[in-house]
Amino acid sequence: MKLSEHTEHIRQLIDQAFRNRLGRMGINDGQLVPIDNPPAERKRMENIREVFIAETGTVADAYEKLVEELTFTLFNRLAALKVMEAHTLHPEIVTRRETHGGRSFAHLAWLEQNPQARSDEAEGLLPFLEEQLQKLASDIPLFSPQHPYHLLPTTLELLGIINAFNQVETDAQVEANIWQSDDVLGWLYESYNNYKKAAHKASGEKTEYNKVSIQSQVYTPRWVVQFLVDNSLGKLYLEMYPDSEIRHNYKIANAPASQTRERKPLHEIRMIDPSTGSGNFLLYGFDMYYDLYIDQIENYGADYNEADVPKLIIENNLQGIDLDDRAIQLAQLGLYIKAKRKKRIVKIEHFNIVSSDFFLPAYEEVKHLFENGAPLDEQLEKIVIDLWEDLQQAHKFGSLIRLEEKFSIKLHGLVKEEGITLFTEQNLVKYDEFRTNFFTNLQKAVAQNTAKQGQTFLNTKTQDAITFLQLLTQKYDVAVANPPYTDSADFGPELKKFVEANYKQPYKFNTNLYAVFIKRCC
Repeated sequence: MKLSEHTEHIRQLIDQAFRNRLGRMGINDGQLVPIDNPPAERKRMENIREVFIAETGTVADAYEKLVEELTFTLFNRLAALKVMEAHTLHPEIVTRRETHGGRSFAHLAWLEQNPQARSDEAEGLLPFLEEQLQKLASDIPLFSPQHPYHLLPTTLELLGIINAFNQVETDAQVEANIWQSDDVLGWLYESYNNYKKAAHKASGEKTEYNKVSIQSQVYTPRWVVQFLVDNSLGKLYLEMYPDSEIRHNYKIANAPASQTRERKPLHEIRMIDPSTGSGNFLLYGFDMYYDLYIDQIENYGADYNEADVPKLIIENNLQGIDLDDRAIQLAQLGLYIKAKRKKRIVKIEHFNIVSSDFFLPAYEEVKHLFENGAPLDEQLEKIVIDLWEDLQQAHKFGSLIRLEEKFSIKLHGLVKEEGITLFTEQNLVKYDEFRTNFFTNLQKAVAQNTAKQGQTFLNTKTQDAITFLQLLTQKYDVAVANPPYTDSADFGPELKKFVEANYKQPYKFNTNLYAVFIKRCC
């Protein structure tokens, strides 16, 4: 089978496993079924289901969304484990070998510490995997058993799913060493929703907001990613450091010979992909940023510790937004793996990469998250409520929402309004300072509430909304995205010659929509 066929087979196995698991909890596409001694997970699944009912409008659609979220979360986790194992970033957890008695190396080692589990079903596969995920959770939240979509199938179903993943690398139709490929998570992402694309196309239905991500999932060719990042981030860097040796390592058109841009600290240079997908631009951007940091350390006396560079890149330089929660999971996992390959021990506190697929309730239901035990000032609450109402539409419009303009208008309106003393001249020396304080206070409120109430689905999605709001209301040095294509566009003989000479590809970007970028880089 091809990789896409393996992907669909695994997706179906996981999908059915979770339908079975939810059914035993009394959760299906109809009303909840009372059961004796419900498992602890049922209440958590009920809470998520209630939010999805409000979002989708029907119980059946909410159930399908719940199954889908659980399915792709487990798929992503196991796929990431396979990639990390292929790069020997940790002992094999998923890959099972005959030399270990048909177990994974980590499972065999776990059994030596837990010999009583040998008599359990599949030798304690479920508690073993739970323990491994808990260990990985210290590095990245997606692996955490406290993650909103954390749920595992039955032992036998999980064993079948793991075996299906392990069959991929033994298939002669699949590229050798597929799990070591930098592109494998991107190809899995594009393949995963093929069934949805086919069903939507066959239906002939109009592409509404909830179908946009299905139609727009197109894997960006590697050469396109290289060209755009080299000639945006790479060129910006050379405008500050024209004598840098990186000019010889990347393909930068019309590289400047003298300094044309004021220098700024590298950790303050932000790059965003407003339609992230599985993160191809950000993954390549990670590699370039890493080289730039090393260049700063070795050649310009920058006070960075090389061991901190992967964390600096993820937490400061790279930002992204996408409508599809699964795409964001993969982008985060891809960057985490990149960081692990550079520095084996790395803990990522926060990703600036977020899905806009959050459905938020009325402000009254969550106002306590922002009040921190005391009511907000009336004027500040007006801003919060107004922005909250816009954020409630984020699952439809993603990065197209224009929050920056509204935020600025609201803030400056308060400053000019007579009698308002909340924001004085002293407190608002700079607009950016207030914005930073504003978001810091929001995050403190959420963090304190989470500590009191535990990690709930609502808390998690509120935090996503705040991150999303931050990303839409700050400035960037570089923006990259998969451009539109055409068969006839040409930006002139010099650019065409550059692209075809360096990438062995015909140049087919849409002239009108990408003219601004080309004007800057070439």
